[in-house]
Amino acid sequence: MREHPIKWYVFLIAILLFSMWVINLVPELELEPQIAKSEYTTDFFSVTYSKLQMNAEGKPHDKLDADYLEHYSENGETKLTQPIMVIFKEPAPPWRMCAQTGRISSGGDSVFLEGAVFISRVAGEQVRAIEIETTNLHLEPNRNYAETDDWAELVSELDTMSGVGLKLFYQDPLYIELLAKVKGRHEYQ
Repeated sequence: MREHPIKWYVFLIAILLFSMWVINLVPELELEPQIAKSEYTTDFFSVTYSKLQMNAEGKPHDKLDADYLEHYSENGETKLTQPIMVIFKEPAPPWRMCAQTGRISSGGDSVFLEGAVFISRVAGEQVRAIEIETTNLHLEPNRNYAETDDWAELVSELDTMSGVGLKLFYQDPLYIELLAKVKGRHEYQ
């Protein structure tokens, strides 16, 4: 009876030694996370970035806030995390545009808000409140223009419109165009 348990111990020790030998043959896995390298070199960065730009009269023109900003020296592009852009259009209330991420072109002529984008303007003296939800918005701040090829939904008081593709001139007079598959709903009180 004593030989029977001894055979099991020898068998278990043989399995243990074989397992250790196999483990030593397998290359070690790197446990440290690899940082994704950009094809560009970071020129500068900022945490909790905020910039207020004034117009020729010294009044606020636009404001840009971001949780994180990174500028690349090779192409002059700036990447943003959680950007919030506020565009002042007196006497109407300002436009507020938020996104998950964003990019600013080299000259600052184009801003790309990427991922989910939320655009809003509160009601003012002679303007209604507007809320727009979309994705991947291209802005041209110098032209007061924004566009997307993606689905967009516009809500203004009791009116709701949605469609694929959006053109928005956020100036006086306001111009909004939904390009395809447009649906609208108006509710009466």
